[in-house]
Amino acid sequence: MEPLTWAFIGTVIGAVVGAGTSILTTVITSSNARKLQQSASILERFEKAREFQRNNLLNLQETLSVGMRLIVRAHLFDTEQFQKSEMDRRISLLPEELNQELLNSSRQLSILSERVSDDPLRKSIKSLRQSMTDVLMSRTEQESFAAIKVANTLFEETMGLLGKVLRENY
Repeated sequence: MEPLTWAFIGTVIGAVVGAGTSILTTVITSSNARKLQQSASILERFEKAREFQRNNLLNLQETLSVGMRLIVRAHLFDTEQFQKSEMDRRISLLPEELNQELLNSSRQLSILSERVSDDPLRKSIKSLRQSMTDVLMSRTEQESFAAIKVANTLFEETMGLLGKVLRENY
């Protein structure tokens, strides 16, 4: 074969190899870019979930404190009513305003607690909510004092656990 033919064949082979290398490089680059984009999307979603949990836990912390203050107010009202009563039994309902505040607080606690992703914390909150309800459902002064003591203990434990979970989300 003539040198001119070899030059043409070499040029064609060089062009094919160059084009193949360029295509392969483009495929590898786009594959890496897609993987990086997926990783960035996963990281962004994870950060949004952490931010949501953080905000929910902060709201929950405040709502639990408000709810516990309302329970103590209801307990004090009941204690006063028990002392006025000769039968040592509940004889009157809570004032309408306090009752409405308790209902709103309970509703808010229910909503916020279901959004908690940490199972032990959610169980602790549900247990606390039940003990808070027990304070309101007490029929005697002794039951009321026992229930408020349990609620206070669970409140302290739950707030400690909530703080721990909250710190883990920063």
